[in-house]
Amino acid sequence: MPVLHGPKHLDEFLGSPDQSLQAQAATLGQALAAYQDAFRVRIAPAVGYDGRYFLYFELDSGDELLIDIHVRRDDDEFCVRQDHDLPLQDDDVVLLMAFRVC
Repeated sequence: MPVLHGPKHLDEFLGSPDQSLQAQAATLGQALAAYQDAFRVRIAPAVGYDGRYFLYFELDSGDELLIDIHVRRDDDEFCVRQDHDLPLQDDDVVLLMAFRVC
């Protein structure tokens, strides 16, 4: 199952305070939906960034971050842009990053 790591700590430890999640998901959209349900956040495409970034809203605090989402697959890492239909593989690591890489 793909693993998602949240934007505050990319320490890659399941159960870390930053909210890592192992998700039963076939696509990026399904994985993001599972993350949102598990951690009371909303992740939406950001407007005006050429389809690259997302807005990350923490529902309890009201905090908002601009994030970049990448997938680490085998020895590669790539930007997902705003492709909710992107197929995920079982050993993918989805990084919700609080900084813009691409």
